[in-house]
Amino acid sequence: MASSTLRSGTEAETGGSVLPIDAIYEILIRLPSEELCRLRVVCRPWRSLLSNPQFIAAHATRHRRPLFVAGHGKSYRADGILCRIIDLSGRVIKYIRWTSREDERLMLISTQHNLACFAKGNSMRCQLLNLVTGDRFALPEELSQEHATETRLLEILFYRVSIAFGQVASTGELKLIRVIDDNSIYHYRFPSGHQLCEVLTLGGSRDARWRGKKAAQDRVDMRPLSRAVVDGVVYFLLDEYVSNQDVQPQGIASFDLLTEEWRSIRRGPISIPAYYSNLSLAALNGSLVLVDCTSHVSMDLWFLMDFEKGLWVKQHTVQVNLSVRDEFRAHPLVILKNGSVVIYIGSRRLLRIYNPRNNTYTHVAEMVSSDRIGLYTGNLLSIANDAI
Repeated sequence: MASSTLRSGTEAETGGSVLPIDAIYEILIRLPSEELCRLRVVCRPWRSLLSNPQFIAAHATRHRRPLFVAGHGKSYRADGILCRIIDLSGRVIKYIRWTSREDERLMLISTQHNLACFAKGNSMRCQLLNLVTGDRFALPEELSQEHATETRLLEILFYRVSIAFGQVASTGELKLIRVIDDNSIYHYRFPSGHQLCEVLTLGGSRDARWRGKKAAQDRVDMRPLSRAVVDGVVYFLLDEYVSNQDVQPQGIASFDLLTEEWRSIRRGPISIPAYYSNLSLAALNGSLVLVDCTSHVSMDLWFLMDFEKGLWVKQHTVQVNLSVRDEFRAHPLVILKNGSVVIYIGSRRLLRIYNPRNNTYTHVAEMVSSDRIGLYTGNLLSIANDAI
């Protein structure tokens, strides 16, 4: 079949007999993306078809499979790799390398479609990387005009920055939210103060600036796995010092990227332990999930079914058998069609697939030190076309 289609494509250039374009389309759309990328060189008509956005979108719908972005973290990498895109077999689809030595300190903090956000430590120095084209866009570091008077606070005190971004479903806009937190020893005296909230809308303008917004009602947790984005809403676990004032189910704050306003605090499904470092949030298959690894033996996945009613349902329990020192570094990335759960155990640098039917694991890959993992939701055919 492949050889006959190759001949047909060649003859299209020379004016010989050809298969109908509809037949060629139906044949090519069934082939994996790796094969299609090689077939782009057969002739101009084939390259035009295989590069057509409508064909790429249709192919992506037919060939859905998860890919993962693995960022190297801030440890030194002699091979010059900033991040890799890998599939469920552990095979590297694409490498993306440094453009400067400054990239050594960048950490992967968030992914959205074809974009990955990297940050330098806890600073406000961030950049967006287009995983298809390799283009980069440095986000503004300065505070918004609304928070310009807080500059002295950042100069004097230690601070942390939490950044997430998502897409507004009704408009298609990509927006980023960043929360800036006073990380000094004094901030626990002010549970709802000393956090700044700002929003930036991505678009054609390179002059995009952060816009100051009202902070959340209560202090939000700043750890990377304490936030998740689902359907244009960014969810945050509350800071444990706020939540532990009342021994109640874990509090969750949410920010609507469309209205750019915080919604009311909602309670989670479980009571707060003395320390909840083993709790995290995840976005799995379009749902917000509270991940509970407090037992160190299993990982419970609580799905939010109704935000307004605060209805949670425990749909999965993953056997992980973590040691105490592993803390909350086991994190789910995606649930496959057969019910298996892809998880990343950061403390052991292992990407695995858990099969709940027989309680077994399939090894995918072992990452390099300090890797952080994000789910790639962009277009596989576009990525493979640029693979190294």
